[in-house]
Amino acid sequence: MDTSTLSSERKGRLYVDLARAHAQRRQVDEAVAVLLEAESITPEQIRNHRVVRQLASDLLTMQDPASPDLRGLAERVGA
Repeated sequence: MDTSTLSSERKGRLYVDLARAHAQRRQVDEAVAVLLEAESITPEQIRNHRVVRQLASDLLTMQDPASPDLRGLAERVGA
């Protein structure tokens, strides 16, 4: 997927949607990887996003024990 023409904010939203799709398929590692990529592009948008907070919380329930990446992300977004 070529995202080179999208603004940072649009890339962030696209990656959140992609992470939600991964979560629906219970692909926790893939969802976390996409959220971390989104966070690297637009950290403030991701850390203050209600959907990301809920998504991180949901991912925590899907993965036991939670990976260090997921725990760190969940802590940063307040999940």
